[in-house]
Amino acid sequence: MAEELQVPVTFLTRRGDPFAELRAIADASKADTVVVGSSTRAGYRLVGSIATRLVRLGRWPVIVVP
Repeated sequence: MAEELQVPVTFLTRRGDPFAELRAIADASKADTVVVGSSTRAGYRLVGSIATRLVRLGRWPVIVVP
């Protein structure tokens, strides 16, 4: 679908802390927006989800999808 709509897409695989890796990729690519999936794990409600941590960082708009 991205090709049809002429939206550039890049697939990357990284290892490490998801928050740190997403932050580094978004910074390096000068992202306009970050889109992440929501988490249903109970531990994230106490510590904070990756999406919440990205929002708190305040560098980009963050869209959370179910």
